[in-house]
Amino acid sequence: MRCDCEMPGAVYSGVRGIVAGVPNKAGRRYIERCDTCQRFNCDVAAGLEYARVRGGGCKYDESQRVVWTPR
Repeated sequence: MRCDCEMPGAVYSGVRGIVAGVPNKAGRRYIERCDTCQRFNCDVAAGLEYARVRGGGCKYDESQRVVWTPR
């Protein structure tokens, strides 16, 4: 059985254990760890893994959410 983070849909990131928001016009996505499988211990760790796999970079936005930005 697959975890919620592996199911196709709007939040599917393509990386197990990571949930990603829908990209905005600039391609930026909010990144969160999957709370179901908890493969990563926090959103920051999930964001760093997403950036490692997909390229680009991640940082906090003004509301302290992890945002991934493509290069």
